[in-house]
Amino acid sequence: MTRRDTPMPDQSAPEASQPRQTTAYLKKLFAEVGFTVNARRGQNFLVDLNLLDVLERSVAIEPGDVVLEVGTGTGALTERLSAAAARVVTAEIDPRLAQLARERIVDRDNVTLVEGDVLASKHRFAPAVLDAIEEARRASPSGRLLLVANLPYCVATPVISNLLALPRPFDTAVVTVQREMAERMVAPAGTAGYNALSVWVGAQCRGEIVRILPPTVFWPRPKVESAIIRLDLEPARRHAIADLARFHGFVRDVFCHRRKLLRGVLVRMAGGKGSAGAKERVASAFAALDLGPDARAGDIPPDRFVALEQAFQAADSNETA
Repeated sequence: MTRRDTPMPDQSAPEASQPRQTTAYLKKLFAEVGFTVNARRGQNFLVDLNLLDVLERSVAIEPGDVVLEVGTGTGALTERLSAAAARVVTAEIDPRLAQLARERIVDRDNVTLVEGDVLASKHRFAPAVLDAIEEARRASPSGRLLLVANLPYCVATPVISNLLALPRPFDTAVVTVQREMAERMVAPAGTAGYNALSVWVGAQCRGEIVRILPPTVFWPRPKVESAIIRLDLEPARRHAIADLARFHGFVRDVFCHRRKLLRGVLVRMAGGKGSAGAKERVASAFAALDLGPDARAGDIPPDRFVALEQAFQAADSNETA
């Protein structure tokens, strides 16, 4: 979990069939079609001429790969991805942008553009997106699934969290997100940024912040810094989680009271002090992990959290047996 802030070597991307996405280009294009940026949908477009190429290079797409992009925008990144991958599934919630993207990628027959919200709810992907991913995977069965996107801030957390909850998640993700979110995803235990997202991502992936991005590389400019982050799934660690949905819920519940002593939090989760066997159940889980009485959620690394959740569930099974 390292950070690489130094500039990456400049490598010229293949010449695109469309103009490069600059502020001037976008303003002219949007004026021609009467499009107004909707800030509530996180519409901040990358306008640095190198960063779309950095996203593509950082993920190292192979010819058989399937790529998921969330937030098609005008199709500038989609165009690059489709030139390298076997299939691209891209989702765009704004019908006006979806039309602009279709015009840009009209000759790319390996692209499926899903118009609509990528999420059916906070905790569930839209069925149309999942169906498109599965169809793309069937067409390229030997390839990886990659998430490559300039993610809108408003959906970044649920997109990554929900993908990791799927039976077949991404193999690698390279995305732009708010800097604070990127730092939380790679935060180690015991630091201020360490939270439930840190555990959920950290228990399954190796993470690296590739580059910090100032507001000036976007148009319109956001009020905060962003980051390009790379996440690589580690299958052996993911397989150590006995029940993904149960573990995810456990982590969220525990971190609702992250500043309190973990023992008390788990006793309440086990039914409270008045519940028969609650204290014993927690004592058994603590003993299994050799945790001290002053342990707090923020001090426990992701892999230890996996062991804690399983010990907590095992103690419950022993109590009810």
